[in-house]
Amino acid sequence: MNNPGIDLKIWEQLRQKWDVLNAGGHKVKVEFKLITDPNDEKKVLLIDVIQNIDNEMVTETVQKSSREAYPVLGLDGLSMESLVAAYKEKMKKLHRQAGGKRDSTLVVTMSPSSATSGEVIATLEEKDSNAKNSVLVNYIHYYILNAMREKMVEIVGDSWSRVKAVYKSEELEFYFEY
Repeated sequence: MNNPGIDLKIWEQLRQKWDVLNAGGHKVKVEFKLITDPNDEKKVLLIDVIQNIDNEMVTETVQKSSREAYPVLGLDGLSMESLVAAYKEKMKKLHRQAGGKRDSTLVVTMSPSSATSGEVIATLEEKDSNAKNSVLVNYIHYYILNAMREKMVEIVGDSWSRVKAVYKSEELEFYFEY
C-alpha cells in the first residue's frame, strides 16, 4: 500500500496483530477506506482500517497527524456539551441503522492505539435474547470520542485509555476508563 504519510509503526502493529490472529486460526478480513479532505481530494486525512475478525467488526482509524481532521469535521473548539449532543445524534442514527429495538443497547468503545490512531468496536445488545451483534462504525465515532477523551484529560488531568458510550432508550451514558 502506498503510504500517504501515515506513521509506519501503526501499520507494523496492525500487521503483527493480523499475523498473530491468523496463526491462531482466526478468520481475518481487512478493508481500507481512505477519507480525503473535501476541499482537496488529493489530500488523505485518514484511513479507516475495517477489520472483520471472526465476524466481529473492529475499525481502526489512522490519521496522518493528531487533530488534523478536527477543523474539517467541525470538531475544533467544541465544548464537551456540544460533543455529547453531536455524539448522541450519531448514536441514535447508528442504533436505528443497526435495527435496534427500543429495549436494545448500543455500546461503542474507543481505545486509542497511539497519538494518531484508535480502535472502535460497536455492539448491539438485545435484552430479550442476550444476543450481541457487531456493528460497523466509521471514523466519526473515533474522532468524537477521542475529542471527548481529550477534554476529560484537560478537565481531570487523568490519562484515560478508553471511552465507552452506552445508548439505550434515547439515553446516552459515557464511561472513561484507565
